[in-house]
Amino acid sequence: TGAITSTSDLTIAQKLIHAGDTDTFLELLTDTICFDTAGSEALRVDSSQRLLVGTSSSRTVGSRIPSFQIEGSNNGRTSFSVTRNSADNAGGSLVLAKSRGTSNGSSTIINDDDQLGVIRFIGADGTDVNTQAAQIAAFVDGTPGSNDMPGRLVFSTTADGASSPTTRLTIDSAGLVKLPDNGKFVAGA
Repeated sequence: TGAITSTSDLTIAQKLIHAGDTDTFLELLTDTICFDTAGSEALRVDSSQRLLVGTSSSRTVGSRIPSFQIEGSNNGRTSFSVTRNSADNAGGSLVLAKSRGTSNGSSTIINDDDQLGVIRFIGADGTDVNTQAAQIAAFVDGTPGSNDMPGRLVFSTTADGASSPTTRLTIDSAGLVKLPDNGKFVAGA
């Protein structure tokens, strides 16, 4: 009945419920925070500091347990978008970064051949969701220095009957396109 003002910690039993919309609330579980809308859990931050959207438990994907997981059964609930609205020629971006530091905020220089980031494409195989079909990876391709970051992209796919990707094409820091020694170029139809 009215506003609550506190100059120290405020303790609640389990939920903060919206008075005019009782199926929308914040729920505090043991080492977990859940946000519910329309009577269903919308997102959760679990005890391992993973952000889960559309699911209440994390799972292994690609032999890892990702810190950010989206699950759902339709396109709208399983999509991730980055939109930039500006009157210029720049677009949204997905940034993957690497430092050799051992603490957050570090800028320790990386080495030649360090992997800077990877995009993995994984499908359920009837057993789990760990086997990769393809990947695109970025590596340091030379000696990095202040404002100097030579890089290469490596494109890999998994052959039928195999369980891990094989390099099919590399674009190096000089812009050269390379096929593996056993690779061959086949013109498309």
